[in-house]
Amino acid sequence: MDLLELVRYILYGIVQGIFEVLPISSSGQVAFIQFIVNDQFEYSQFFLIVVNLGSLFALIVYFRKNIKELLCHTYLDLVKKKDNPEYKKSSIYLKNILIAIIPIGILGTILTLSGIDIANISLIIIGVGALLTGTILYLSRHRTDLYTSTKVTAKKAWVIGLFQILALIPGVSRLAVTATAGTQQELSYNTALKFSLLMSIPISLGSILVYVVRGFVDIHSLLDFDTSLWYMYFYYFTSMFISFFGTLYALKFIFIITQKGNFRMFYVYNVIFGLIALLIGIIRY
Repeated sequence: MDLLELVRYILYGIVQGIFEVLPISSSGQVAFIQFIVNDQFEYSQFFLIVVNLGSLFALIVYFRKNIKELLCHTYLDLVKKKDNPEYKKSSIYLKNILIAIIPIGILGTILTLSGIDIANISLIIIGVGALLTGTILYLSRHRTDLYTSTKVTAKKAWVIGLFQILALIPGVSRLAVTATAGTQQELSYNTALKFSLLMSIPISLGSILVYVVRGFVDIHSLLDFDTSLWYMYFYYFTSMFISFFGTLYALKFIFIITQKGNFRMFYVYNVIFGLIALLIGIIRY
């Protein structure tokens, strides 16, 4: 077992976990670290599944009561045909989550199955993406407490879903884009943030499913390391646990910040990071 190798997996687990649910691109941070330290480490399909499972489990744990309520109420409304306003409200909310993930689900699946890796790109694009994220957050800074609506309609969900496509650009934060799109649809920021995080659950499930399918099509891409080296499993699952706790902590942090209405640190961070990435990318280019 290589201690430095373990530290590297821990580092990527931390970055994946913390930045996954903050308005900062986690993939952009990882790519930046790799460029800076000249790290040739490449994500295997199996590692992507494992480390994303960590963040997914954290989201499920954090929203377990909401998820249980949505699923139970939807079942009672659609299957048992119970006439209850709360059951109907939950089934509509769940339907709108599914509507919102349609655009990125279709485009993301096409890109993944076609083998196009848009994350494997220069620091220039990552820098531009981070600057775009910072700009979006800055322009929406006064809208975080402007609206009080908590009703997510199908139209609003579709608009949020369309804006989410921007998150496919390396360096662009999915959470920043979708939460901002929600406030543009006159939703309260807390409502937009919660909706964005909840719809990331089926997106994560779908991404993992696509990776698994690709893995069974090409089993070598799923298990691309010597399975006799047990410590590789240890590295991977260490990243998963680190990612789990990182995401769980970040979820608590983002809602505390939301309540205080202070997002300056996020758009300032994105702008500074974007400028640094862009400058280094131009110099190296």
